[in-house]
Amino acid sequence: MQALGFLVLGVTFGYSFGFFLDEQKKVCYGDLGCFAIDDPFDNTFGYLPESPESIQFSLTLFTRTNSRIGVRIGYNDTSSVSRSSFNPNNPIKIIIHGYMSNANEAWVQNISKLFLKKEDCNVVTVQWRNGANKIYPASAANTRVVGAAVAKFLEMVRDKHGAKMETVHVIGHSLGAQTSGYIGQRTPHLGRITGLDPAGPLFERYAEEVRLDPSDAKFVDVIHSDALPIEDAGVGTRKSCGHIDFFPNGGGHQPGCPPPYKTSLEELLSLRFTAAFTSISCSHSRSYFYFAESLVKEPNCQFTAYPCDTYNDFVKGTCNVCGDSPCPVMGNDAIKSSSRRGNYYLITNSQNPFCKNS
Repeated sequence: MQALGFLVLGVTFGYSFGFFLDEQKKVCYGDLGCFAIDDPFDNTFGYLPESPESIQFSLTLFTRTNSRIGVRIGYNDTSSVSRSSFNPNNPIKIIIHGYMSNANEAWVQNISKLFLKKEDCNVVTVQWRNGANKIYPASAANTRVVGAAVAKFLEMVRDKHGAKMETVHVIGHSLGAQTSGYIGQRTPHLGRITGLDPAGPLFERYAEEVRLDPSDAKFVDVIHSDALPIEDAGVGTRKSCGHIDFFPNGGGHQPGCPPPYKTSLEELLSLRFTAAFTSISCSHSRSYFYFAESLVKEPNCQFTAYPCDTYNDFVKGTCNVCGDSPCPVMGNDAIKSSSRRGNYYLITNSQNPFCKNS
């Protein structure tokens, strides 16, 4: 069924919308380098990434000195960093929004504030609003330039300001999670990536160079919250792509969200979301709600997860132990179980607070 879905996807996009573009095979953008659509980067039906200017790419820094009003910094402008409150001795948190979204979304701002409340750090939010609000294959292509620009920023604060890449934690949602993989590919010794329901369409069935995978950082943890088949309006990936992959409520439809919406690929991916978008956005967005809640100190409840072969095994209670060491916790504290590997399952509540005591 999945293979059929991608075949239909190719036909729909290739012929109905004319997405197989043959006029140009490569674009170059100054210090970001060149981007071609040769294998394995043939996943966007001929769309090449746009320039940082067209994407309206920008970075905004928040620290405890300026936690309410961020300061714009240039990805290749060392003087803008010097003039800011950026502290290279503090950890760096980078937050990247996804498809049809922007850096001013409430969840981005909320996670930024929660990080700063939790620890003294540099929070950098990534704006690529215009690039994310294209027809889906075009936005998927734009993730490559966004990733390259963020990686160039990290290279600059490392080489010019002494920041340590091991302290960098990239948090990306949807297409932002796939963008995180491109950052990691270009940034040696990157500390951590948290993928919040990484986008599945045009990524899941492609090579690791194209999508988020464990090689992109020293530790990669992933929360899957909308890993339904594409014909059920699922836009997340079911494929494990981290050192630890968390599947709350099985990783598909989340409790408290509208029932999955049966939709055509044409409707789903041609921006005619309507009812589909309501269904998609609920389960898809739960990943960042879960992560935000994990940043709030709640000693009486943690997103404890258990290693199982399948969600059915977990529901049956046949794998609710973790051996001699504590079970991993989904969210920010997943790093405490960085030696763990594999798929982990848990159940959440249907509304806030989502954490559910076992």
